[in-house]
Amino acid sequence: MYFKHTRILIAALTLVFALLFIGSTHAQKIPLDTVVHTGTLANGFTYYIRNNNEPKNRVFLYLVNKVGSILEDDDQRGLAHFMEHMNFNGTTHFPKNELISYLQKSGVRFGADLNAYTSFDETVYQLPIPADDPVILKNGFQIMRDWAQDATLDSVEIDKERGVVLEEQRLGRGAQERMQRIYFPVIFNQSQYAMRLPIGTVDIIKYSPYSAIRRFHSDWYRPDLQALVVVGDIDLAKTEILIKQLFSDLKKPMNEKFRTQFKVGLAGGNHFLSLTDPEMPQIVMQIIVKHKEELLVTEPDYIASVRRQLFNIMVGQRFADLSQMPNLPFVEAGANIDEFLGGLDAFTFEIALKKDKIDSGFLTAWEAIEKNQTLWIHSLRNGKSQTKLPEQFGVFLQRKR
Repeated sequence: MYFKHTRILIAALTLVFALLFIGSTHAQKIPLDTVVHTGTLANGFTYYIRNNNEPKNRVFLYLVNKVGSILEDDDQRGLAHFMEHMNFNGTTHFPKNELISYLQKSGVRFGADLNAYTSFDETVYQLPIPADDPVILKNGFQIMRDWAQDATLDSVEIDKERGVVLEEQRLGRGAQERMQRIYFPVIFNQSQYAMRLPIGTVDIIKYSPYSAIRRFHSDWYRPDLQALVVVGDIDLAKTEILIKQLFSDLKKPMNEKFRTQFKVGLAGGNHFLSLTDPEMPQIVMQIIVKHKEELLVTEPDYIASVRRQLFNIMVGQRFADLSQMPNLPFVEAGANIDEFLGGLDAFTFEIALKKDKIDSGFLTAWEAIEKNQTLWIHSLRNGKSQTKLPEQFGVFLQRKR
C-alpha cells in the first residue's frame, strides 16, 4: 500500500514539474475542452453540451442561475431559497404538483435524482433523465425552460410552501446555527454575505407579500444570468437545435437591475472570537487564513491549483495516519485550502479537542500542518513567502457554556 501511494505521489510531482517547465515560458490561457460544445444566444443565455455515453442512454441537465441570497432586498431575506422551492410547485407547462408527478412516473426520483440548491451566489437545478425516450427527453428540456422563467407563483401554492420552508429552517436550528450567526459577520468582515444567509428569516418566510417573491423572480431569473449544462448520451447537433428552439425567447426585464459582484474585504488584522452554547457537545477550534482568490485561467494558475490539491491530499493523509495513534490527544482534525466567498480563498484548520488536553491536542495536530508548510507557502499563485500566519488569521473557539 505504501509503495502504491508513493508511485501516485511521484507521478503527481512529475506532472507538477512538467507543468512548471511549460508555465515558466508561457502564461497562456487554458483553453476550453474541445469536446465541450458551447454557445450564447442573442438574449445572453449560455449553453454547454458534452457527449458522454456512460451511463448509456442517460443525460444530466443542469440549469445554473447566477442568482442567490446575496441579491435579496431587505424584505426578501430567504426568498431566493423559497423561489427554488416554488419552481417545483407549478410552471407554465406543469401546473401545481404535476411536475413531480410526471417525473416520478418517468422513473426520476425526487431528492435522489431531481434536486436543486440555493447558495449565496447561485441557484442550480439538476435533472437526470432517460436519453432514449424522445418524449421524456424533450419534456426534460421543457422543464428546464420552465424553471428558467415560467414559474407560475400561484398565491395558494406560495402559502402552502411557507410551512415547508419553515420546517427546513427549524431542522437547521441548534448550537452550530446559533454560533454561526455570531461568527459569520466576523469571518465575512461585516459584508453583505453576513446579512444574507440563504435560509432567511422566519418573519419574511411567514408573512412576506406575494409581490416580494414575484419581484425577486422577475428581477433575477433572466437569460443573461443563466446557463444550461447538458452532459450525456445525446446527439450534439440535435441538442443544440432544441436549446435554441426553447430558450431563444427568454426575455430580460424591462428595467434590468445591475448584478453586483459582492466582495468580502480583508480587514488587515487578526480576529479572535470565543463562543459558548449550552448545547455544544465538545470543544472545537477553527483557524481560518483568508487570502485573495486564486483564479484558474492560465497554465501557471493550473500549476498552483495542483499544488493546493497536493497539499490537501498530503495533509489529509497525515491526519488519517494520526487517527491511528493510541491515546490521540484530540478527537478529530482536518485542514484544507479551498474556495471561500466574495473573491477570497481560505486555508481552514478545524480540530475537536479533548477537555483535559487542549494544548497538547492542538500542538500535535498543528505539527501535521507545519510538515507541509513549504507546499502551503508555494501553493499560492503569487509565490510570496508566509513564514508567519498572515494578517487575516482568525481563531474561533466553540465550546459548551
